[in-house]
Amino acid sequence: MALIRLNNQSISSVTALPSGIATGKVLQVQTLASDSNVNTSSSSFVDAISLTGITPVAQNSKFLIELTGGYVYCLSDKYLATRYQVRENSGSYANLNTGSQYAATVHGANASYLSAPHSFTYFYSPTDTSSLTALAVKVQFASVNTSGQVNWNTAGTDSGNGDGYVLLRVTEIAN
Repeated sequence: MALIRLNNQSISSVTALPSGIATGKVLQVQTLASDSNVNTSSSSFVDAISLTGITPVAQNSKFLIELTGGYVYCLSDKYLATRYQVRENSGSYANLNTGSQYAATVHGANASYLSAPHSFTYFYSPTDTSSLTALAVKVQFASVNTSGQVNWNTAGTDSGNGDGYVLLRVTEIAN
C-alpha cells in the first residue's frame, strides 16, 4: 500500500518534515564516469575503478557511496564478486563492511551468459571524522567459485554505441 499520509496530513499538503526528524545537507558530490573494460580470471580481487582526492568540506560528515550503470558479463558457470573499499587520509584501503562480512555484490550465470548492470549504495561513516582530510573509494572484482574469465564493465558490445558507462559517485552529507 502506498504512503498517502504523513503526520496525519495528505502527502500533497506536506511542506516540511515533522519536527524531530533531522535532515542532512549535501555538501559536495564527486563523480567518476568510466567505460573501462576490465577482465580477470583471478580469484584474487583486482582494481576496477577508484575515485581519489575527495577532500571533506566539513568535519563529522558522512558519505553516500553509489555505483550505478555499466554492466558485468559472465559466461556459463562463471561468477563475479565486486567489493568496495575506502581509504581515509593516507592510510590503507579497508573493505566496507556489513556486519562481519565485507560489502559485496555477486553476479553469475549457470546458463549461457549473464549481462547485468551495477547497482550498489552504502552509507559510510568515517572512523574519525574530526581528523579526516582525504577520502578515496575503490571498487575491486574477482572471479569466484569457478575458473574462467569474468568482465567488469564490458563497454562497447553494442557496436560501440557508448554502452557500458559506469558511474562511481560519493556524496558528502553534513551530519
